[in-house]
Amino acid sequence: MEPKLNHFDGAGHAIMVDVSAKSPTRRLAVAQGKIRVSPAVLAAVSGGTAAKGDVLGVARVAGILAAKRTAELIPLCHPLALSHCTVDFTLLPEESAILAECTAKLDARTGVEMEALTGVSVALLTIYDMCKAMDKTMEMGEIRLVYKEGGKSGTFSNSGRRGPAVVAVSGVKNAGKTTLITAMLPHLAAAGLKVATVKHDGHSFPAEPEGTDTGRHLAAGAWGAAIFDGEKYKMVRRDAVDEEALIARFSDTDLVLLEGFKHSRWPKLELVRAGVSQTSVCDPSTLLALATDQAISLPGVPTIPLEGEAAARVVLDYLRKEGRL
Repeated sequence: MEPKLNHFDGAGHAIMVDVSAKSPTRRLAVAQGKIRVSPAVLAAVSGGTAAKGDVLGVARVAGILAAKRTAELIPLCHPLALSHCTVDFTLLPEESAILAECTAKLDARTGVEMEALTGVSVALLTIYDMCKAMDKTMEMGEIRLVYKEGGKSGTFSNSGRRGPAVVAVSGVKNAGKTTLITAMLPHLAAAGLKVATVKHDGHSFPAEPEGTDTGRHLAAGAWGAAIFDGEKYKMVRRDAVDEEALIARFSDTDLVLLEGFKHSRWPKLELVRAGVSQTSVCDPSTLLALATDQAISLPGVPTIPLEGEAAARVVLDYLRKEGRL
């Protein structure tokens, strides 16, 4: 039997599907798409030097706004009140491309796939609009639903890999971020996750230890240096970079833990340790949990002890809610 097209009535007229008899359930949808750009555009987007300003910042807002207004653009879509919507980007230097991903959530009688797909599409169009003066040959494509859950059809996972989930472990200096990440990693690995870490250093750090062969190469003026054996490799490049580009380098991992980034948009665990800090410094709306050894709390934010197993559980719960596990 061929699938029924439910946007038509018995006479073949287009209709809005009647969902009034359905019970509201939690719905989630994730869509992705790419825009292929010139190296000059990629460099301008990464470095924040595009003439029209913060390309990805504007595209993110445009994508979220479009997702919220999908019913005004797609004639037979139901107007939906989204409970959450994000648009994230990953720079792909190897492909000279930008990957956009839109996640939409709500509790409703109908799915939210079109909102996620619309969000991605408008985000990519916004990138084109902001960069077309530099490159009119940009190509948008590979727009697809990669994951959905909720409703009668249940969970759907498209073939093709999503980028890694990202969680920041944040707090003031000396709060114990490295210690907590180190304690979390065995629990995350035991859950079957392939995890990478990215740390931001507020100061210049030595590219390679003094006296090593690669250190000598760099000291003598090499622009880059690499070392490898049969199991691992390390590469040093003299180049401007941000966490988005580094996350893209770990596209084959399940999770990237960022150390620091307390004022970023990333979902995060914040550490508040006695003798170091007494209050939270992060935006509460970005917090998955507050890890502390003090009697402090934030409305709507879970509080956990400063230990790796509890922190890993919070991250695993987040990944499940996001459809990553």
